[in-house]
Amino acid sequence: MPVLPERKDIVMEKHLFTLPLLLVFSLLTACGSGSKSPTDSDDFFVPSDLGNVTGDPFDPERLMIVQISMPKSEFQTLSSQGRTLDTGLSSCPSHDFEYDTFNAKVNIDGTVLNDVVIRKKGYLGSLSPTKPSLKLDFDESVEGRLFKGLKRMTLNNNRQDPTHARQCLAYSLYAQAGIKVPRCSLAKVYVNGEEMGVYTHVESIKKPFLERVFNNKEGNLYEAQLSDFGQQLNSTFELKTNKTANDRSDLSAVANALALSNDGEFLTAIEGVVALDEFITYWAMDSITGNWDSATGNANNYYVYHHPDDGLFHYIPWGLDAAFTGSNILKPSSGPLYRSNRLAKRLFSIDSTRAQYYDRISQLLTDIWNPSNLIQEINTVQQLTDAPQDAVNVLKTFISGDSSNNISSQAQTLQQAINDDGADQIDYTLADTAPNCDTINTTNLTANFEADDSADKGTFHFKLENNTQITANIYWVSLDASNTDSITSRTDTTTLPNTKAITLIGVDQASVFDGDNPPDVYVLQVSVETPSYGTQPVSLHGFANSLMLFKFISEGNLELIASGRSGSISFSSAGEGTNSSPIKGSILASMGYFQP
Repeated sequence: MPVLPERKDIVMEKHLFTLPLLLVFSLLTACGSGSKSPTDSDDFFVPSDLGNVTGDPFDPERLMIVQISMPKSEFQTLSSQGRTLDTGLSSCPSHDFEYDTFNAKVNIDGTVLNDVVIRKKGYLGSLSPTKPSLKLDFDESVEGRLFKGLKRMTLNNNRQDPTHARQCLAYSLYAQAGIKVPRCSLAKVYVNGEEMGVYTHVESIKKPFLERVFNNKEGNLYEAQLSDFGQQLNSTFELKTNKTANDRSDLSAVANALALSNDGEFLTAIEGVVALDEFITYWAMDSITGNWDSATGNANNYYVYHHPDDGLFHYIPWGLDAAFTGSNILKPSSGPLYRSNRLAKRLFSIDSTRAQYYDRISQLLTDIWNPSNLIQEINTVQQLTDAPQDAVNVLKTFISGDSSNNISSQAQTLQQAINDDGADQIDYTLADTAPNCDTINTTNLTANFEADDSADKGTFHFKLENNTQITANIYWVSLDASNTDSITSRTDTTTLPNTKAITLIGVDQASVFDGDNPPDVYVLQVSVETPSYGTQPVSLHGFANSLMLFKFISEGNLELIASGRSGSISFSSAGEGTNSSPIKGSILASMGYFQP
């Protein structure tokens, strides 16, 4: 048998993943709280600690109190909705998902609004059945109704930001650099009297936002989720305004410019369709804030607005909960000088614009990057939210470094990367090809497993896409001379709530009987939010409660085969894997084959 992986870093190139087995999915878990609000009735309460309520719906000095009342069954339905993991990992637009809407009664800082339209929000990373991100619409049922000038509220669950500080802090820095950004503040949310925890309240990117920051709301606004400019890639942008006209020809001008092989012609053309100097600032801010899940870091989480007045595209940041983290576990070596974006990649390849990018980073580090001020803002947020100290310490270390542990500050990291001219960094730009929209085929997966201080036991069964039946034997792995632990578990504490991540490793029985050397080895990654880790069945839900099936390729490399579509994970003993606290479980699920 081969030497099996012991939770080492693994790479993803197309369908090869290079990521820590237990870490990657636990990093993508959700946060929540089950504590009760200070009331014994179903009526709204008015907390005694509202503080100084002002007319500013984005007051950074306090927590807005948002109370939501709706039928319990409807909130359960809302919470359970979301893309399946297999379709969410596909970039095909036809696999998009629409959330149902519901009506709720909402009390915001003592102001009661009836018939508020509410729905869940989130793509994959923020999905949580215990603490869903939410969108509130005040205007849809009662035309013209506003709350402190707002038609809508976007409440992000901070699933990937246990500090509750990253998003607003990052938006503030982009704004100081001159980038148009949504306003941002914090809120404490209750649903039917149950405290859900702290949320980040971010201004919705809609026409009122466009009017406020661009003084014109008539242009085309596009949302980008794993999207980029290109002859084929343009279809991945979602048009959010002017849908009736549905004229997307403005995207073609950028794609045509990128297709020009001559650098001089390209620069002339791109300056006529994109606010280029502004984009270089945007690009520099992605790098300075370590915002890997961004336009330039991951072709994700941004909007582009085609401004009618200047005829140029402007980039708008969105979904900044990955800021101040720096490293993309799914795309190692992509930073800190991000260029996983077709425009950034092209500009980086040209000496003059690469120099502009470097100069802009240096300028912004001098002008707006003040570690002492940033640390003070983080402390203020922690006092407001009681964020976990461990998570806060990680954030502070990213900014200021830790000389005692030989960790560089972000400014030092960037300067070293510039000195090295981005050597050893990899760009992961999307290929300008049509998305694969074939129907995703499925396989049934069953598993039984048991872990304690003695040898781990169990099997998991599934079919490969070529219809080959696989029985992966967990016990047989422990017989190998490498002494590989065939069931490992870990509680990830970097997100709220924590996530129990369990890794099952099994060797294919048929390949052993056939004398294959080495035999085929498979890895099943199981992730469950800790509030759900018990003896009740857990339904699959995004990354929060998930199954990911891999084939072992070589040390450090796994190939993703399939991910969970539907089904459940059950534990008869939800322990820690010891004799006194064993892990005993079973799985019955439908898995969608990975479709790159």
